[in-house]
Amino acid sequence: MDKRKVKSDIVQQRLSYLQMRVINSNSLNLTDVNIHAENFYRDFFNKLGFQFKNTNFDSQNAAHVDLIDPENKQALQITAQNDNIKISEALNGFYKKDEHREYKLQLVLIGKDAKDYTTSFGHNFNHREDVLDIKRILSKIDNFETDQISEIADFLDNEILLPRSVTESTEVETIMSLIDFLSQEKNRVLSDKKDNVDPEHKIYNRFASHATYITGQYGSLFTVYNTAFAKASEKIDGVMAILISSYLKDESDAILNKNNNNPKMALGEMVDFFYNKLSTNGFKKFDKQAIRFYLLEEMIKCNVFPNSI
Repeated sequence: MDKRKVKSDIVQQRLSYLQMRVINSNSLNLTDVNIHAENFYRDFFNKLGFQFKNTNFDSQNAAHVDLIDPENKQALQITAQNDNIKISEALNGFYKKDEHREYKLQLVLIGKDAKDYTTSFGHNFNHREDVLDIKRILSKIDNFETDQISEIADFLDNEILLPRSVTESTEVETIMSLIDFLSQEKNRVLSDKKDNVDPEHKIYNRFASHATYITGQYGSLFTVYNTAFAKASEKIDGVMAILISSYLKDESDAILNKNNNNPKMALGEMVDFFYNKLSTNGFKKFDKQAIRFYLLEEMIKCNVFPNSI
């Protein structure tokens, strides 16, 4: 249930954002977004089980149809117009060609919503089913199986980049979100390991063969992420710091053992682990290098890959 809701929210958010972008662009006569929408919706509807091709690849500026699926006898016109005249022109123009008689033509409204049309369009066209606005598309997707919704959500997440919040940088957001994950009750595990905080011993003796890599990584990332790290760390109180430390010690120790005591491989696995955990919320893009810097900082504190007593 949680996965379905998260993925459904992604679908709803991305498609709604795309709709608003089209509306705003068209109000400024920036119609290039309409052109890009054709290929986007080709790939999108193909995720729903179709095999659409862009007709402009076969015939430049093909009238009355943008996408066509010969296998399923389906055709789509992608449009920002929702008036009766537009629908009638599309239908009459499309069905003039004999080769289109067996096809089902639908209109996809990429900006405006569908109306409650009173026109009798003919051609077996049911405007409640064949005029597809964002709300109707979302309603159809809501009835899909969770795995298919998840696939659609992943596609939209990659294709549609939401505008970034102006309140925090990517780096601060990432580190704060990572800290938040570590602080959640379900992720808190108090470690019984004794502290041996000696970063020089760890880096230059225990991990001597990887010392150049570790110090090089830390040095190159320090100037980029240190300010963000300091800002995010201001939100951590003493109790939270202990809980985060305990969680990191146990998790990192297990991952290090899994990777045969290779800190380079273990660090990479931890970065991927936290990146995947943070990205499942569906609302943000996270910076892997910020996560890497955070873990390197915690390594220096001996919370990541703790030294044995």
